[in-house]
Amino acid sequence: MFKLFENSHICEAIKPQTAAGAKSGDWVSLKGYDGCLILVQIAQGNAATTAITVDKATEVAGSTTSDGITMNNWWYLLDTPTTASIWTKGTAAASITSSATGTGSSLYAIEIKAAELGAYDCIQLELGASDVANVVAASYILYNGRYDGPVAMNVDAVKD
Repeated sequence: MFKLFENSHICEAIKPQTAAGAKSGDWVSLKGYDGCLILVQIAQGNAATTAITVDKATEVAGSTTSDGITMNNWWYLLDTPTTASIWTKGTAAASITSSATGTGSSLYAIEIKAAELGAYDCIQLELGASDVANVVAASYILYNGRYDGPVAMNVDAVKD
């Protein structure tokens, strides 16, 4: 049985804030983990989209990066007054464009597997500029620690 708090490490990627400008999440290292689930929440007050991308690097300082990696596994949940709350699988892409409903909120779950990063082992979430009436937030959930006992999570908190 998978126990979330025993088999994963959760941290904030982007604190809740308006989407008037582009947002760069903290860099996080996947060393010691099989992957990371990134949860993005967008509360819409305006019908403006947000571009969602994930970059990779060889260290949490982010100095050796590769922009816009392909997100092979991601899902979205649109919570609007006219639709049912059902998770839908997205198509693999280097960038996701959020919903432009202008009401309610939407959730995006992006799974990044460490094995798919090649020589890279760090990731960073990027959210494009949207509108001051929209609020964005995101979290990283690193899962399946590769070693017994707690694994320290290496994060560059300077980017937030």
